[in-house]
Amino acid sequence: MSRRHFAVTEIEALIPELETTFSRILQLRAGMRGFEQKLEAAGVDVDLDHEGNESESPDIAELRARFRGYYEALSESLEGIRSLGGDVKDLDLALVDFPGRRGDQDVLLCWRLGEKRIQFWHTAEEGFAGRRPIDSGVANTPQRLD
Repeated sequence: MSRRHFAVTEIEALIPELETTFSRILQLRAGMRGFEQKLEAAGVDVDLDHEGNESESPDIAELRARFRGYYEALSESLEGIRSLGGDVKDLDLALVDFPGRRGDQDVLLCWRLGEKRIQFWHTAEEGFAGRRPIDSGVANTPQRLD
């Protein structure tokens, strides 16, 4: 699959889908945390590789299965964002970067939950702390990198 650079307008067209997906992600994370706390309160180590054992109580096995279900749904939601071309940078901030161009420079076009438009870019080295406002140098025409 070829990598590509996104135009601001392309990402903005994805914002409704990103908002829906992140709303789901935040709900799934909250549910996961609830089951994780219950498992920890029961003295059980939360280990996704652990399948449980025959001596585990049915209640613990149920909690573990529900936790795993939330985890798998969360992973699928994150994969959905990756399939759109985004790179989730921070779940707490609901932050996603998309590759873009500013002149001859590779940049990241930055979106976070609550923003209705793509307003910022930054370099990979600077990260979120180096966000700068979109300006006329940021490409608004899709470009492929083969």
